[in-house]
Amino acid sequence: MKAAKTEQAKKRMITTGWKDKPLKDKISALVLIIFCIILSTVILDFWTIKLSLWDFKYSLESNELVGTLVEAMENESLVFGDYTKGNVSRTELSKAMASTEKAVKGLQRDYKRIGDERLAWTQKIDRSYAVYRRECSVYFEIPAGAPELLSKQYEIFQMQDYLKNYGSILVSLTSKAVNEFYSQRFPLLFFFPAIILAVAAVLISVLIKTAKTMSKTLVEPIDKLVAASKKIAANDIYIDDIVVENKDEMGGLVDAFNTMKLATWNYITALKENREVLDKLHSEEMKKADMENMLVRMKYEVLRNQINPHFLFNTLTVISGMAVLENAQTTDRMIKALSTLLRYILRTDDNEISLEQELTVIKDYMYLQQMRFGDRIKCEIDCDEHLFKAVVPTFVIQPIIENSIIHGLSQKEEGGFIRIHVFIVDEDDDNRMLCISVSDTGVGISGDKLESIREEMTKGGLGRNAIGISNIYNRLKLLYDDVNLEIDSILGEGTVTRFKIPYRV
Repeated sequence: MKAAKTEQAKKRMITTGWKDKPLKDKISALVLIIFCIILSTVILDFWTIKLSLWDFKYSLESNELVGTLVEAMENESLVFGDYTKGNVSRTELSKAMASTEKAVKGLQRDYKRIGDERLAWTQKIDRSYAVYRRECSVYFEIPAGAPELLSKQYEIFQMQDYLKNYGSILVSLTSKAVNEFYSQRFPLLFFFPAIILAVAAVLISVLIKTAKTMSKTLVEPIDKLVAASKKIAANDIYIDDIVVENKDEMGGLVDAFNTMKLATWNYITALKENREVLDKLHSEEMKKADMENMLVRMKYEVLRNQINPHFLFNTLTVISGMAVLENAQTTDRMIKALSTLLRYILRTDDNEISLEQELTVIKDYMYLQQMRFGDRIKCEIDCDEHLFKAVVPTFVIQPIIENSIIHGLSQKEEGGFIRIHVFIVDEDDDNRMLCISVSDTGVGISGDKLESIREEMTKGGLGRNAIGISNIYNRLKLLYDDVNLEIDSILGEGTVTRFKIPYRV
C-alpha cells in the first residue's frame, strides 16, 4: 500500500515538473526522444547486419581462401609434372606457382577470428611453402641430364603432397569452425528481430506517451483559446475563464487571455452603462429642447398675433379722416395696404419666404406709417433685384423697423429716416452670406441701455426693453446654426440693427 502511494507521489512529481518546464525544454525533450528512437533503431539494424552478413561473409571468405590454396597447389603439382615431361613451358609453370604463392599469402591470420589450431596450421603451410620454394629454385638451377635432377623432382613432388595435405587439413578445420559459427549464431538471427520489436515497442510507447503529454500541455490549451476566441468574435463575452494546468509559456498566454477577456467585459459593461446614461440624458435633453422650441414657437405666435392697439386705432383714425377730407382713392390704398399687412401677419404659416414678398409687406407697412406720420418719416430700400429670390425668415425685418419707428423716430419732433440695405458678403460660392441692415436717424440708445438690451437678448430675457429684439434673435437661432444679431447705436444720432444669414434661393 505504501509502495503504491509512493509510486503515485513520484508520478505526480514528474507530471508537475513536466508542466512547469518551458515549451523550449519540452520540445527539446521530444526531439531527444525521437533522436534516441532513430539512433536505437540504427544501432540494432547495424548489429543485425553485422551479425548476419559481415561475420558470415568472413567465415565464407575463410573457406574460399583455403579452398583456393588447395586448388592452386593441385594445379601447380599437375603443371610441374607436365613441365618435367616437357609438355609445358617454364612460363606456364611460373604462372601456376604465382597463383599458389598468392593463395598462401591470402590466408587469414587473425588470431581472434581463426583460433589457435587454424593459426598453427596456417603457419605450418607458410613455413613449408617457403622451404618448397627454395627447393624449387635449387631444382631450376640443376642442369638438364644431371644425375641429381630426378631425385630433386621426387623431393619436390613429395613436398607438394605435404602442402596439399596441410591444405586439406586447414580446409577441414575451417569448415568445422564455420559450422560451429553457424550453429552458434543461427539462433541469434531469430532472437534479434524479437529484440528489435521489443525495443521498438518500448520506444514507440514512450513516444506516444510524450506526444499525448505534449498534446495535453500544448494542443488542448490552443484548442480552448480558439473556441473561446470564436465565442468572443460572436459577441459572446460572458464565458468562463480558460483553466489549464500549465505553468509554462502556454499557461502565461492563457492567463493573459483571461485577463484580456475580463478587461474587455468590464469595458463593454462600462460602455453599456455609459450608453444608458447618455440615452437618458439625451432623452431629457430632447424633452428640454422640445419644451424650449415650444416656448419659442409660443413667443413667435404671440409675436405674430400681437397687433399694437394704438397702431390700429391711429391707422383707422387716419383712414376715417382721409375718407372725409380726400377722395376714396387714398382711403382705398390704405385699406388695401392694411389688409395685405393683416393677411400676412395672420395667415402666413411658413418660417421663410422670398425677400421680394418680405419687402412688399414692408412697403405697405411703411405706407401706412407715412400716412400716420406724414413727411416726418421717410424710408429707403437699397436692394438689387437679383436678390429678390433669396429666402429670408418671416416677421424679422418688420419688427426691427417697428422698433426704429416707436423707439427712435417717433420721439423726434422732426422725424427721421429709415434705410433698409440688403447685400451679399463673402463672395466665395461655397460661403455666400446675405446681410440685412436696418438703420435709422432716431434718438439712439445710451451705452448702458444698449448693453442691457444686448445682455437680455443673448440670454433670452423677457425684460420690457428687449422682448421684441429677443424674439427676433431666438427665431434666427432656431432657423440657422450660425447667426448673430448685432445692434449698434449712438445716442442722439441713430441705431443700426443687422444680421447675416446663408444665401439661399
